[in-house]
Amino acid sequence: MLALCAALLQLKGDPLAGGVPRGGATVPLERAADGDTPVLSLHTDRGRLRLLLDTGASSSMVTPEAARRLGLTAEAMAPAAFGLAGGGRGCAQLRPRRARLPELRLGSGADPLTVRSAEVLVLPVAALPAGVDGVLGVPLLKRLPIWIDPVGQRLRLGAGAVALAGPAPPRRTLPLRWARGVPLIELNSPRGPVAALADTGAEGLFLSPALAQRLVPIGPGEPLRLMGFCGEQPVQRQRFAGLGLGPVPAGAHGLENVEGIVTTNPIFAALQVEAIVGQELLRSHRQLWRLDRDPPTLSLW
Repeated sequence: MLALCAALLQLKGDPLAGGVPRGGATVPLERAADGDTPVLSLHTDRGRLRLLLDTGASSSMVTPEAARRLGLTAEAMAPAAFGLAGGGRGCAQLRPRRARLPELRLGSGADPLTVRSAEVLVLPVAALPAGVDGVLGVPLLKRLPIWIDPVGQRLRLGAGAVALAGPAPPRRTLPLRWARGVPLIELNSPRGPVAALADTGAEGLFLSPALAQRLVPIGPGEPLRLMGFCGEQPVQRQRFAGLGLGPVPAGAHGLENVEGIVTTNPIFAALQVEAIVGQELLRSHRQLWRLDRDPPTLSLW
């Protein structure tokens, strides 16, 4: 059994250009194979590009195969001037290259969402679901409002995303904060608040061993393999009594039991967090991500 964690953190080096977006598009909500991570089918004049929508990636990236298919010119990056962290044990061996994408288009009609001059890392990684060419990370996503609706099976990027949320107020709006170019969120637990990475590109809820020791386990753990950007490693899946997104709403009966994946990950230390919040806690909520605001927020319905 494999668990996907597509978090990718740039530790040093100049940030990549996020690109210049224009307009907005509503599209059917696509999911990664065997999972819940949102996937965007983007079009260029050189072919299609399918990317994970990944708020846990401080850079966008594509595979070498996708770069060749699109005819991208990739520039080598000196290892001393660029560093990455992600799940797995092979980050030090990664040799990313840098490329500029052709204009991207999402949606159809007279005024789709377009993105010009976006840069990506070109990386040979194994952490991508079948049929996915890479990830669309924060450098672009922080320029756009994002509406993800698992109930209506719709996703909108850009102009008009806020209107799709409708007149009903959210159940809660959670503050986010930036660290190393990615958004952090606060979890609540029986032992108090927990700092976490807010990561739409992670299929599960990933916990540090120290946090897992403070929580109440439910039943036995199960061995599992984690597939991250930097390789594969053994981890443990375990149910725990009580973790939730943000403060418990008034009138709620405590926190829900959740499935966590206990793992070591250099991202925990780099961001000073103890968890990575993925689809385990996100997939049942309609979500409005305002990474384009200062401060950023996540509203849930």
